[in-house]
Amino acid sequence: MKIIFVASGNKSVGTVSSFVRSQYESLVQDGLDMTLFPIRGKGWKSYLKGMCRLRRTVRQEHPDIVHAHYSVCGVVAALATCGTNTKVVVSILGSFPKKTFKLHWVRFFIKYVWDATLTKSQRTANQLGIDLPVVPNGVNLEQFTLLDHDEARKLCGFDDGKRYIIWCSHPTRREKRFDWAEEAVRLLNNSQNGYNAILYPVYDKSHDEVVKYMCAADVLLLTSEMEGSPNVIKEAMSCNCPIVSTDVGDVSWVTKGVEGTYVAPAGDIKALSQCLANALAFGKRTQGRRQIIDYGLTTKDIAKKIKSIYDSLQHI
Repeated sequence: MKIIFVASGNKSVGTVSSFVRSQYESLVQDGLDMTLFPIRGKGWKSYLKGMCRLRRTVRQEHPDIVHAHYSVCGVVAALATCGTNTKVVVSILGSFPKKTFKLHWVRFFIKYVWDATLTKSQRTANQLGIDLPVVPNGVNLEQFTLLDHDEARKLCGFDDGKRYIIWCSHPTRREKRFDWAEEAVRLLNNSQNGYNAILYPVYDKSHDEVVKYMCAADVLLLTSEMEGSPNVIKEAMSCNCPIVSTDVGDVSWVTKGVEGTYVAPAGDIKALSQCLANALAFGKRTQGRRQIIDYGLTTKDIAKKIKSIYDSLQHI
């Protein structure tokens, strides 16, 4: 079976998101004939050029399936494969605000154009109002390994006796709401307990560096307004890092029952601050890694689920 993996390459020329590459590599390891196809650049002109390139590639290589990540890439894949026998699979990676135009056209493509659609969380499937397979991104446990907490702190240059709350994204990304993180930590430090915690943004780092910070941190904080299945939560769980997060995507499900993980409503700064206080009072590592394994959320587990969906399309 030959698969073309399509995704946005906007982070840099020809570079796809780390979780897309990780999923791609796990499918290669599972024995599939894979080609990675990045859509280079931004804007509709770049997507139009990408569609033309993909159409030529499809006619040259005759793949069985084009698997597109992100809904716009799904439109590109549908146009590129029109008139061929190639099936189109699309992964919906985020969630949707209520009653948006995008929600309506994505529903149309799911029902009438794409051959199979995957969502990353049940919440997104519920927003779409369509019964769809839920296949979250997996975590490569060979990358996200456990390091000794004290040794990791030394590697990250963290001061002894100080509490570090890491926040893993670029502060300028509006939807990630770094302002909520700043306000929650300010309230925490101004409380009666006077934690004097340090909010430490982590971005533009390699996987190896991120692992060190997750093993060194006292808490990982996620303050997004919307998410599908945030990889940073599963990665932090793989490092047994305590977690505080807004209730977005599948966070409540994936962290359920794990001591040292706390979820607050998006935008409720007081609740986020209290969750941070609870996480710091917890004061030890979690059993998140065990939950990732028990829930079948490793890249190897997810690769098998995706492969089974590919196999089902071969019989249609």
